[in-house]
Amino acid sequence: MKNPPVPPVTRALADFVSAIAWDRLPGNVRQEAKLAIADTVAGALAAVREPVAKVALEVVGREAGPARVWGLGMAATARNAAFVNGVLAHAHDIDDTNPSMRGHPSCPVVPAILALAPEAGADGKELIAAYVAGVDVACKLGRAVNMAHYNRGWHTTLTLGTLGAAAASARVLRLDPAQTAMALAVGASCASGLVANFGTMTKPVHSGFAAQNGVMAALLARAGVTANPRAIEAGNGFFDLFAGLENVRPELALAGLGERYDLVDPGNIYKQYPTCSLTHCAIDMILDGIAAGSIVPAQVERIECAVGYRCENTLPYHDATTGLEGKFSMEYCLAAALVYGQVGFDEFSDDKVNAPAIRAMHDRIHLYTHPDLRTPESVPHDFTDLVITHTDGRRFHGRESYAKGDPKKRWSPGEFKGKFVRCATPVLGAGKAAGVWDVALRLESLSCAEASALF
Repeated sequence: MKNPPVPPVTRALADFVSAIAWDRLPGNVRQEAKLAIADTVAGALAAVREPVAKVALEVVGREAGPARVWGLGMAATARNAAFVNGVLAHAHDIDDTNPSMRGHPSCPVVPAILALAPEAGADGKELIAAYVAGVDVACKLGRAVNMAHYNRGWHTTLTLGTLGAAAASARVLRLDPAQTAMALAVGASCASGLVANFGTMTKPVHSGFAAQNGVMAALLARAGVTANPRAIEAGNGFFDLFAGLENVRPELALAGLGERYDLVDPGNIYKQYPTCSLTHCAIDMILDGIAAGSIVPAQVERIECAVGYRCENTLPYHDATTGLEGKFSMEYCLAAALVYGQVGFDEFSDDKVNAPAIRAMHDRIHLYTHPDLRTPESVPHDFTDLVITHTDGRRFHGRESYAKGDPKKRWSPGEFKGKFVRCATPVLGAGKAAGVWDVALRLESLSCAEASALF
């Protein structure tokens, strides 16, 4: 049976991107964009001394240009700044996620738009509009292709993130609809990213590739490079190859376009732990239980943790031996919360992952897929169920569907600022970090020069 005709998704998205403007965005969307942009940079600033950052800088070299590498005072070309900042933004895995995309929307988009801002003369209002355009494209396409796309092992931060970054870059460069369609089509040919590389340096490199790909796609389109104007929906196009046309719902890529923004509905999920978001509900329950006295780590005898089927592929390290593997190990994150009483940047060193106390706690953990969470249809109803038995027979039982930082457990303004200051203080100092956050929240008032130099 032949698949029904697919609507012209590429051009519809291009029309939306070209038309988006700051003064037509709802106030809550503008505000969320500013929070997300600053939160993304926070994670990047925390990563400037990470090994993957050093490698990224060595590889791209020091080719001068008008764009900035955040936190390092370096000037670089747009494509190189987008790459390095994209790597930094995802290096700790503490950047936001979005349920529509099933990935990280901001870490490719923010580096792309800030890298192009000096060349394009884009002020704060333009950057906000471009950010919203890029995130909405990535998320709307995610609605259309997931869960088939996700279940094939594609890392959506690079696949969908490239298209989001291309859209955002096209908006910063003020491309017309036809050129924007070309940018999306070129970006579709750049998409890749394997979940198999989770737990290695290559995962944050995916974000760098997506940001750089988006910048290059838009620059090539502006210069006149041609591509199939239906590259997303065409046979042998993005939908077909990355999910299979029979599994795609292209109408979802267009539903609510320009009216309902995925940035606020369902909304970005902000992260307080530098680890895969699928571990966060469990970490929250343990740390809250310890604080309340209902979990006593020294008396823990057995931990039973039930999760959704996505964890089978996304958290493959059941016996992590490196800090990077620990970010994608439910067992390690559970053990770290119990042994160290916190799950921050320091807990993802190789030494801490391999500590004897972690191994002893690890041996008490039983992780399994909950019987109600074994199909793609269960994903909207995901939860983490945790039972901890103490040596004296006392039991802790918790079940959580939403981690702190989810729209349903919204952070306060102070919590947003607190995360930024914690992440940025080693680079900027506490006083300057707090000041930069305050300025970032009035991004719409900044000139191009002020916005480009902010971080």
